[in-house]
Amino acid sequence: MQQKIGKALLVVFTEADPQSQEKSSEWFTATHIPERLQVPGFLSARRFELVDCTGALKYLNIYELEDESVLQGEGYAKSVATCTPPDYQPLHKSNRLVYRQVFPESGAFED
Repeated sequence: MQQKIGKALLVVFTEADPQSQEKSSEWFTATHIPERLQVPGFLSARRFELVDCTGALKYLNIYELEDESVLQGEGYAKSVATCTPPDYQPLHKSNRLVYRQVFPESGAFED
């Protein structure tokens, strides 16, 4: 069985103010990520917490996309416009990057 993999990644590093960190994590997990996964072309999402480093933002959010054009599509624009806002102080810091797969040109995971 093959699982389709995307040709692009949306990578977002985030960190909330310390007093908002717990609410921020809850919002990302229960609200934000599920909303983004409803957007056509978003294939998967993963969230990581930094455990061994200083000077870097605490959370890493990786969204696998069919390709980078998903972020210019109508579905993504609608999601951004209608997303559920957090009920706490917004993120203190964030850094958003988009990566296009360059090798292999296409691919799939095989079991």
